[in-house]
Amino acid sequence: MKNILAAALTCVVAVTSAQNLFGQEPGKLTRLPDKLPASVEARVGKIAFEKGLPTKAGIQEIFDVQDFQRACQLYQWAVPVICAMGWEHANRANGATSETDWVVYDDWGPRSGILTPNQEVTYVIAFSDLEKTGPLVMEYPAGKIAGIVMDYWQRPVFDYGLTGPERGQSGGKVLIVGPGQEVPADTAGFHVVQLSTRFLWNGYRILDRREKEAMSAKVQLYPFSQRDNTTPSKIIFAKQTFTQSHPRGLAYWESVNEFVQREPVQERDRLFMAMLRALGIEKGKPFHPDSRKISILTDAAAMGEQMTRVTVYEKRFENAYYRKDAKWQYSLVVDPSQRQPNYDQLDERTDWFYEAIGCSYAMITKTPGVGSVYLSTYRDKDGEWLDGGKNYRLHVPPNPPMKQFWAASVYDLDTRNLMGNASALSEISSNRQGLQKNADGSVDVYFGPKSPQGKEANWVETQTGMFWFPMFRLYAPTEAYFDQSWPLPDIEKVN
Repeated sequence: MKNILAAALTCVVAVTSAQNLFGQEPGKLTRLPDKLPASVEARVGKIAFEKGLPTKAGIQEIFDVQDFQRACQLYQWAVPVICAMGWEHANRANGATSETDWVVYDDWGPRSGILTPNQEVTYVIAFSDLEKTGPLVMEYPAGKIAGIVMDYWQRPVFDYGLTGPERGQSGGKVLIVGPGQEVPADTAGFHVVQLSTRFLWNGYRILDRREKEAMSAKVQLYPFSQRDNTTPSKIIFAKQTFTQSHPRGLAYWESVNEFVQREPVQERDRLFMAMLRALGIEKGKPFHPDSRKISILTDAAAMGEQMTRVTVYEKRFENAYYRKDAKWQYSLVVDPSQRQPNYDQLDERTDWFYEAIGCSYAMITKTPGVGSVYLSTYRDKDGEWLDGGKNYRLHVPPNPPMKQFWAASVYDLDTRNLMGNASALSEISSNRQGLQKNADGSVDVYFGPKSPQGKEANWVETQTGMFWFPMFRLYAPTEAYFDQSWPLPDIEKVN
């Protein structure tokens, strides 16, 4: 038996040795050439070598390539937090000064700068520093709201309202505990959640905009330590316009530095922090990049964004498309936890948080009649980018699978903000007054610089010289969405 095993092992070693030169005798290893292969040189440029080793100038050139490549990937790593920071800064610009202030986004100007907002709902947002407040209480009412408590990486820890434990039938209280904070002893009657980041990102949608004043006054934030002597949260109706789009150039890295300085380091991100350190961003130290780093970081922000854009607009994820007969993609391919059994998601979270903000399990619902779902497309039926100077039609077939409403919203491809136009209307929804329906209940939605005659109620104006994309939402989707029996055709050019 031993002889048989020995012979078998000898065969294995022989086969392995024939296929793999690693560990062979001296002289068998391929020597390094005096220059990079043409295929590599085409990617990184010419680098000076001498006898297979980089010269002094070549060493610096390789460092430049290494730093540039790392910065491009770090751009994508930071996308979710820079996305959140854009809205936090908008809250401040609109007058939020306290950790318990809510800012209401309903008017066209403030709303238009959000990443891919829905015009049919009202957004109410708070950012709270748990280091300042200690454990924080939120009270919410019964009614038609859908809310999410998230950390600054936009990982949800609690849903409330229609998608929460009470399903909107009654109110509730949640106690939010920050990193390093102890859960208080007396938590009877609270939903208790622990956050991994210092800053809390908390937002909800009021699904009936007519109730925005009444509902926003009923959601309260206050420190747990002040629960016996609470002060009503300040409600601010946003008037300041802004864009939440990720900043470009060096400003992107200044935002990354702002985040690094104030938040605890996640265990999963320690290697990313090491790469940032080589680029001049390190916790506890000022960010003062020299001219070399400024050049690399500026170029990497440009390239990193282009890498991100193709990740979003040409998804190569498995099962990314709603059906095989059209170009509509699932807008969310990320798990809200951003975690899989053997890895944390990177491209998937980059995909969603470059294009949009906020995430919860209710937004990738698998339960008919609950939550919301999102489809996006970037090309017409002919495979061409959607062009603001051309006219198109989307045929929404009869019996759309939803219990609440559907909406087709239009965004500028560059900023992911609402497409601006004279009418301040960038969306057609099934709730729209005057919406024209066909005899079979289907709806034709038109996009372009000019309205088809007599179709103004079904038309969104686009801008010549700008590319655009739509997001098609279904609120409380029904079974025909989940089994894909309901089609959504491609957008077609029309004369």
